Amino acid sequence: MTVRQSQWDLACFSYLAHARVSHVARYPEANQGAEVTRTFSSLAGDGPIIAQDCAALGLRTALVANQISDDPTGRHTRQYLDAVGVHYRAGPSSAPRRTPHLTVITDDAGTRTWFADLTHAYASLHQADTSPIEQARLAYIDGYMVIADAAAGALLAAAGAGVPVLLNLGGDRLHPKLHQAARQAHVFAVQTSLPEFRAPDADDTARSLLTELGAHAAVVTVGALGAVAVTRTTTHQIPARKVDVVHTHGAGAAFSAALAAAHLDGHDLPTALHRAGEAGTAHCTTIPGTDASTPERTAS
Repeated sequence: MTVRQSQWDLACFSYLAHARVSHVARYPEANQGAEVTRTFSSLAGDGPIIAQDCAALGLRTALVANQISDDPTGRHTRQYLDAVGVHYRAGPSSAPRRTPHLTVITDDAGTRTWFADLTHAYASLHQADTSPIEQARLAYIDGYMVIADAAAGALLAAAGAGVPVLLNLGGDRLHPKLHQAARQAHVFAVQTSLPEFRAPDADDTARSLLTELGAHAAVVTVGALGAVAVTRTTTHQIPARKVDVVHTHGAGAAFSAALAAAHLDGHDLPTALHRAGEAGTAHCTTIPGTDASTPERTAS
């Protein structure tokens, strides 16, 4: 039997944008203002930050995403990826006049609000070169509703090459096209999130996704309450340590990156979930850097 040689340990599919994150003590009322207490830049889209984090751990990592501009923001965004050796593969579409971006506001209560300028990012994903997915040991795919059509294509590419998938819905509903494509793929795990007030629904949500997609595992994160993961035979509760939270921006991506890395290292699911929970918690205690010349490892 011929053993397939993989060029990449992990190939991530998502939109790519630049994010500027500002923190305030509390959100102001309409027509009022608030003092910004800290601000930092990051990548936007879970896939890019997962590629960044896993590459920093020494994994051979590729990112399949949209084109970005050669403007200062775009060059800064590429710096995040180049600094850790992420292979960035965009499609043949022409670069936009400016790099897609998010403005994100966080507060002391741990909430965040974002304002997105991502039209070009969504549109050009349909032309992204998915060949790195076919050459990877594991594919991470963001299945947000706004990019579901393109994500379905990425899932089919993984299915055709026999590459297992970590699929992240990011709290969105499962799009019918994504559902159909996922049923043809080997979904190692499907991940989504719920707000903390819906924690009692986490187990049912996970079981529903497990059944719908035929996945090996379904994982539902619930913020500071941790996560629930189910397989056909077991249920895992992943508690979150009580810590002083600096910010929650990017915690879900940190969880996913650690889950993918542990799986690729050959760890069993309970160990991978434990590492993912610890990574997500630790991320919330980190004060991001503010030196614009040095890429910070934080994301949306």
